[in-house]
Amino acid sequence: MCSSSNKYITFSFLILLIVGDYVYAQNFSTFAEYGATVHAGKNTPLWQVSNTHGVSSINNNTYIRGGAFYKNTTHAWQLKGGIDIVAATGFTSTFIIQQAYADIRYKWIGLWIGSREMDSPLLNQQLSSGGLTWSGNARPLPQISIGIFDYIHIAPKIQVKAELSYGWFTDTKYQERNVGKEYFYTKKIKYHHKSFFFRFGKPQGKWQFDLGMSLDDQFGGYKVGGSDEGDLGNGWKDYIHALIPQGGGDNAEGDKSWYQGNYMGSEHFRLTYNCKETSFSIYLENYYDDFSGMGKQNGLDGLWGIEYKNLKTQAINGIILEYYQTTNQSGPLHGLDNSIIKKTGGADDYYNNGWYPGWTHWGMSIGNPLITSPIYNKNGDLAFLYNRVQAIHLGWSGDITSEWTYRAKLSFNRTWGTPFKPIPEILENFSTFAEFKYIPSKWRGWSFTGSTAFDIGDIYGDNLGFQLKIHKSF
Repeated sequence: MCSSSNKYITFSFLILLIVGDYVYAQNFSTFAEYGATVHAGKNTPLWQVSNTHGVSSINNNTYIRGGAFYKNTTHAWQLKGGIDIVAATGFTSTFIIQQAYADIRYKWIGLWIGSREMDSPLLNQQLSSGGLTWSGNARPLPQISIGIFDYIHIAPKIQVKAELSYGWFTDTKYQERNVGKEYFYTKKIKYHHKSFFFRFGKPQGKWQFDLGMSLDDQFGGYKVGGSDEGDLGNGWKDYIHALIPQGGGDNAEGDKSWYQGNYMGSEHFRLTYNCKETSFSIYLENYYDDFSGMGKQNGLDGLWGIEYKNLKTQAINGIILEYYQTTNQSGPLHGLDNSIIKKTGGADDYYNNGWYPGWTHWGMSIGNPLITSPIYNKNGDLAFLYNRVQAIHLGWSGDITSEWTYRAKLSFNRTWGTPFKPIPEILENFSTFAEFKYIPSKWRGWSFTGSTAFDIGDIYGDNLGFQLKIHKSF
């Protein structure tokens, strides 16, 4: 790490601290943050890299980050906006516009444009291993989104929210730099998302049930290398086809029209019991690539979890235990339409696709990070090489004192490769993470966070890491 980079980062940090004091106004909030991570071994440990919205690196790194956010409410209107930038060494980019968005809402409907960090729906972002189609593991995608973003009542015990968006992947240069000669990449990929959720139960009642479904799609772009190289559909009709998938016929061109988008989705189920300041939840997020997975023909595949949460200040205020499986993938067979078996599902090859490198942005999985992200691949393949996994994950958090908090994670996972490229030996990995945060009451707006973590196993290697973050809010 060169001295000039360190001087640049230190200077930028001081400037953000000074500017923050002057920019502050009633409707504005600003922050500045410095972070650094060092490790011994091949990579930064799993849980110091994962679910940080891409502000991370598998290499030793340091960064300076700052942002300003605006929020104002006038009658039935609500306006929000923000900018959040990162300058770093050891990342896949030196300069990152992490967030830059404008959000306008009138009563219950809203529209936002830009890039912003979004967490997993219905999951605890701090303790869970992460959602299956959206986990907050990769950098945000710039989008145009419209919908009902917060639950609204349509009946006394029924609430609903829904959204629809189009966006764009920004990692073409990353793919060009990292793809191997014998592999393909796809530049200028488009993105489409739609989802709806229902919540049943009284707002302040003891029982609450959340039910939802989301569908995501990579489409368009230009494939470089491999078969079917060229334009994958970038006209206005392709945006409509992403919204309403168009089935192909029996000919090759029709099949290409059907499969040109990398569709995937999740079904969400969560049952919660509330008792004063305590709640208990059980949940399932079911991943699907097609109708076989949507109809739960993928066996026990999915993220199964239980959660305890307490709002009091105490030694343990949150616990999550999750079981994650992707080994079934709707069975081993696929596409035998002309056979006696009539099997048309199976071998779903989660996150992978023949026209797109995979469900990834800047090398990091957009879904659950317990399926190893392509950024770890050393052979130039941008696809997921280990998407058949079984994993146990435990996360918990609590308060040490009024100024000190902590959170911890333990994960054990095994992988069998992919349905089409199984590996000869099962690979295993054990990962830990312990983080301590100090928020001094006498230093308003300051917080200091330190963590240590390690990996042991065949997937990520044997790694030991230390991480420090200094944050100032204004």
